[in-house]
Amino acid sequence: AKMAVINSITPFIDRMLAEIHRLKTRKEDEKTISKRFTYILELTDTINEYNSVLTNWIELRKGELNLHIESFKLQEIFDIISGGRTAFVLKNIKLEVVGTKAIVKADKTLTLFMINTIADNARKASKDNGLVKISATETEEYVEISISDDGEGMDEEQLLTVFNHQPSTKTQHGFGLMNC
Repeated sequence: AKMAVINSITPFIDRMLAEIHRLKTRKEDEKTISKRFTYILELTDTINEYNSVLTNWIELRKGELNLHIESFKLQEIFDIISGGRTAFVLKNIKLEVVGTKAIVKADKTLTLFMINTIADNARKASKDNGLVKISATETEEYVEISISDDGEGMDEEQLLTVFNHQPSTKTQHGFGLMNC
């Protein structure tokens, strides 16, 4: 069911990409351009609603953790993340997802949630014309997933409190990173 929710977002992303293409390639009057932006915002709101449903499913209850551990191709997760490229394009950020042949053994939904959350944080931290890069490195014992951006990063105080398990407006991190 969780993967069905994720996959149901793809048509909304495709519609957004089509609208962005029209904005870039057509010379239209301001009213039509405004309507296209409004439609893109409506699509974004719909995607956010789906993400909220998914987040509610993933939220961990105090003292309770249910994992569905399975082996899967990490590229499947990378493909889903690549499908969300529109949020990056709208902020004028390049999303680079490096392909991988890695097979991991983990909870697929939580893995997607973690990568998506950290990539979204990277998008928010990046400046105009920035780059967010997602890649994986395999070793004999583990697979390391790397998400990098060219934003300014966290200062020492933020780094000291990033895993205190309390959302903070001062340090600009909250439940998403805490859940990761």
